Amino acid sequence: MQEFVEKAGTSGQAEIEMGELGAKKAKNGQVEAFAKRMVADHTKANQELLTAIKGKGVQVPSSQTAMHKSMVEKFRQQDAGKNFDREYMEQMVEDHKAAVELFEAAADDEKFDLDLRAYAKRILPTLQDHLKQAQTIQSKLAD
Repeated sequence: MQEFVEKAGTSGQAEIEMGELGAKKAKNGQVEAFAKRMVADHTKANQELLTAIKGKGVQVPSSQTAMHKSMVEKFRQQDAGKNFDREYMEQMVEDHKAAVELFEAAADDEKFDLDLRAYAKRILPTLQDHLKQAQTIQSKLAD
């Protein structure tokens, strides 16, 4: 349960930070809109995670993992333009594939308490939609 909370929390925070950068640097309107949606949806999901774990003795880490820090830093230093848009969307596809897997497993894990499983089941369709949308945008940028 703690591992899920850590992964969900830190990856959600990374999506917010990368989304903020994407919203500022994206040249493609679809990429910009997607980045803004990442900020809104993942902010809401992180707040719901905090509610789901309240009083359960588990915590969301306050700092990012080294992997997330390096991803955010890469996008922070990258210039705006087509390469940024393409690489950002590529990262979003990878991240959301992993997130969908993580949340699918959590939604069905009977070792988790009901609040956390309900949270995973509630957030999963949004993550699946993010993945589908990211893949669609990524394929359009490949042209």
